[in-house]
Amino acid sequence: MKLTLRMSLAGLFLLSACQTYTPAPPRLDAYPAAAAGRSLTPPASGQWTVADLLAFALAYNPQIAEAAAKVRTAQATVQVAHVPQAATLTLTAEYSDEAAHWLYGVGSDIPLDIGARKSGRIGQAELAALQARYDHAEVVWTVRAALARAVTDRQSADAEIAIAGRAADLRRQRAERLDRRVAVGEDPRSLALTAHAEQVAAERRLADARGRRRQADVVLAKALGVAATAVADLNLAPPASATPDWRSLREQAPLTRKDVLRAVVDYDLAESALRTEVARQYPEVRIGPGYTYDHGVQKIPFNLTLVLPPLDLNRAAIAQAEARRTEAGRSLEAVQATVLAAADQAAASLATARDAEQLARDRDLPIARQAAQGSAAMVRAGEGDRIDDLAAQAAVLDAELALLDARRAHHSAILDLEDALRTPFDPAEHALLQDSFRRLGVAR
Repeated sequence: MKLTLRMSLAGLFLLSACQTYTPAPPRLDAYPAAAAGRSLTPPASGQWTVADLLAFALAYNPQIAEAAAKVRTAQATVQVAHVPQAATLTLTAEYSDEAAHWLYGVGSDIPLDIGARKSGRIGQAELAALQARYDHAEVVWTVRAALARAVTDRQSADAEIAIAGRAADLRRQRAERLDRRVAVGEDPRSLALTAHAEQVAAERRLADARGRRRQADVVLAKALGVAATAVADLNLAPPASATPDWRSLREQAPLTRKDVLRAVVDYDLAESALRTEVARQYPEVRIGPGYTYDHGVQKIPFNLTLVLPPLDLNRAAIAQAEARRTEAGRSLEAVQATVLAAADQAAASLATARDAEQLARDRDLPIARQAAQGSAAMVRAGEGDRIDDLAAQAAVLDAELALLDARRAHHSAILDLEDALRTPFDPAEHALLQDSFRRLGVAR
């Protein structure tokens, strides 16, 4: 009975150390309310740079918060992997009416959690945690890229709305003048129809620019974790157009991009799985010490259990693990090839966009302005036609819009190159990204 009492007390002690379950049901209205009530306080400069927006997004973006939670879960999984495998405990009792005595027994089955099996389990958990960190870094970069593109799109749309509005007004005035001249028989109807078609095209472009402006606000709001109304009046700083020496960054991209490093972890996981399968060709050892009180006689039995490998000594599983390791190596090379190709393509697109912007700025726009000045001079001298002057003024605005398109393409190409290299060209943004990686244990 003393043994039974001791075992009961030990069980109660173990139960007292157990944690209790606390329910935490989700509140579906929590995030919409928080996002709707969140506002942005302007920085000291009064203008929001991409770095300022990124700092805000790091604190409030839900996708970044989700990725960080996955990192913490993976880190907790590493702690679980360090815990030894659970043992089993068997309690037995037997009553004999021959001498009216009880038999009590305690048996156990304890796996020897040592060697390659334990190190493989822990290693795989640590590698999975590293993958979660790289996934978090990719999410942060995705948000940063969305912010940068939204800022470029919004500023381009604002500039386009101003110019396209003036162009639509000029096209409308010209169409109205031609209608009056057609009505009195001075010009053919075809000229008026062409002018109205140009007016419709100008008004459509204005509507498209306003639509892009609204879409940019939506993207900004999503990246920042706020309502769209909170970003409607943001004063955004102009984006930088200078690019550093991207060639050295290209050499580093296939070595440092997070998707490349994640592929490296995939290879390490395949390597760890192969090591585990090799260890499983040997028997797994379990020990089973126990205690028995048999009608006044105390016994201490001891069992040794061997969990045997498959009949083929695990050769099939080892071959499969080797094939997966080879596959992971080829996947790593494919990712690196994709990175290099993306960098080269982005650099080529950037050179093309830069040349197109230069032509629009240095050739097309001056030609249109020179023609408009000549037309205005002829009107002032009484030798020109007001309708032709309106067409020349509209042509200048069309050239300005074409320059805006080229400038937007140039900035977009810069963002594409940053995305291919996974490196922002702004040092302030680079510092923010490094700090976010460092806080989750990610080394750049």
